[in-house]
Amino acid sequence: MNPKTKSESEIPSLFEEIYGSYFQAVRMVLTAAHKTPLTVQEMEEIVHASAFEESALSILPRLTKGPWSSLLKKEGENTWKSALKTASLKAPLSSLQKSWLKSLLPDSRFRLFFTEEQLARLEEDLKEVPPLYDFSDFHYFDRYTDGDPYENPEYRGIFQTIIKSITEKKALYIAYEGAKGKHLTLEVVPCRLQYSPKDDKFRLLSVSLRHGKTGVPTILNLGRMKACHISKHSAPGRFDWNAPGFQKHAREPVRIRIANERNALERCMLHFSSYEKQTVYEAASDTWLCSIFYDPADETELLIELLSFGPVIRILSPESILTQVRLRVQRQHELFSAFATDKRNFSKTDC
Repeated sequence: MNPKTKSESEIPSLFEEIYGSYFQAVRMVLTAAHKTPLTVQEMEEIVHASAFEESALSILPRLTKGPWSSLLKKEGENTWKSALKTASLKAPLSSLQKSWLKSLLPDSRFRLFFTEEQLARLEEDLKEVPPLYDFSDFHYFDRYTDGDPYENPEYRGIFQTIIKSITEKKALYIAYEGAKGKHLTLEVVPCRLQYSPKDDKFRLLSVSLRHGKTGVPTILNLGRMKACHISKHSAPGRFDWNAPGFQKHAREPVRIRIANERNALERCMLHFSSYEKQTVYEAASDTWLCSIFYDPADETELLIELLSFGPVIRILSPESILTQVRLRVQRQHELFSAFATDKRNFSKTDC
């Protein structure tokens, strides 16, 4: 009798195991469960903290009663403990990971996050490793050509100073070139860096600081910074490092229904990973209901992304989005009809 073959959906892919959030979430659960037994609710909280909010829907059933259940052993009626002998689950780099890192080394954006000494060490350690891909394999057709000067030593120095200030939670003094060439000196509390693939530029999301008190959220383009240095001042003790105010939510989220086919859920979660979401499984229809919270400024881009999924998702609300969908579909139908008519007329003339 042949051993039972696991279905493809039960076997985690290499991406999930090594690179993705699934591996990190399972590792965090097993590390915590090595010390003390965990309830399902406690495991769910760990998964939410280390992966997507929706990841618990896939991970916990596999861990408690599915193909990964051998990693845990049941201690009580509703608690599980790690079945592994060690709590150290740090994985060594695979050959694929090393090849991926080798491919990133020429990327001037990747190099911004490392000192020259660190880059030299990486190049030495990976000198015998073949790259996974080459940058010449890619052509960006939807990106502006006036991106930040990543290889400029002054830009690199500013970037490194910002990274250090964020890590040490220190304020920054910045010499900045504003609109119409006006030069400003600002003191801000840096929160995080934001990269725009379309503009090919980095921005610093920060909060203004004056006389030891925080002010309004401030977004600064790194390409306009002329110099910066770490301030002697620290952020106020109760400062919210999540820096609310940078992103505004539309009055109502976009609600969609995701079909349980063609890997639609995983594709949606990956594609919309930059948005805040809430996802619930509906057993009666075997679908997922997902609410996507978005900035009104991103509405057009979000709409185009949703339409790209075709029939595996259905947009339920709000009405303003549905109206735009109908208009776009109607316009597309008119364009196809006009094209078909022109083609028929051309064929008759040609004959």
